[in-house]
Amino acid sequence: MSIHLFPRRTAAPVPVEPYYQAEKPETPVVPLRPLTALEQMYAYWGSDRP
Repeated sequence: MSIHLFPRRTAAPVPVEPYYQAEKPETPVVPLRPLTALEQMYAYWGSDRP
């Protein structure tokens, strides 16, 4: 036999929203160019600044 300090209550179900979008975005996706080694270095070392 277990001891319950508080009476058990049934929790109401939480409404779940879908994590996807039903419609496609109207703006097209722009392809990005790869970063150069120098740009990667500045992106890495500049990421620690506030």
